[in-house]
Amino acid sequence: MAIVTLAAAKAQLNISASDTAADVELQTYIDAATAAVEEQLGQVVEQRTVVDQLDFAGSARSFLLRSVPAVSLTSLTSLDGLQSWDVGSMHVDGESGLVTLLSGSSVTGSVLAAYQAGMAAVPANYRLAGLIIIQHLWETQRGTMGVQLGGDADNYVAGRGFAIPRRAIELLGPQLPGVA
Repeated sequence: MAIVTLAAAKAQLNISASDTAADVELQTYIDAATAAVEEQLGQVVEQRTVVDQLDFAGSARSFLLRSVPAVSLTSLTSLDGLQSWDVGSMHVDGESGLVTLLSGSSVTGSVLAAYQAGMAAVPANYRLAGLIIIQHLWETQRGTMGVQLGGDADNYVAGRGFAIPRRAIELLGPQLPGVA
């Protein structure tokens, strides 16, 4: 599930659903907008499988997954593939990504954690922010934006670059605190 569908992007750009000439380009914009929204939020929006390599100097009974929200832990295996842990005996806190072993042996060494991350449903303001980003990228590619000089028409936030208009950032709200 991307942040928006191809049909929604076409509707935002007033492109007929039957016009498929720019579908590949639009999908690229959808993917880029999804990545930009996720980076701004510090969270995974589009549900997908993520694999983290985690390295433990000692043994651990709990650890953090890198991408949140975490939906479910699929597997936990040692990097060499010789050891695996029963993910059914682990509790995953989806919002924080904290995995706690409820029973069984502690996790040690280098492991690969495979899990599903992302939102069950994309909030309307995130979808609209994605559509605004897609429209902005589309218009800048085609030279249809018009020139805005000075005044209150500044659509961009200093230090944030040009790809994400301010109105999209405002829809996404403040960035979540996290580890840099």
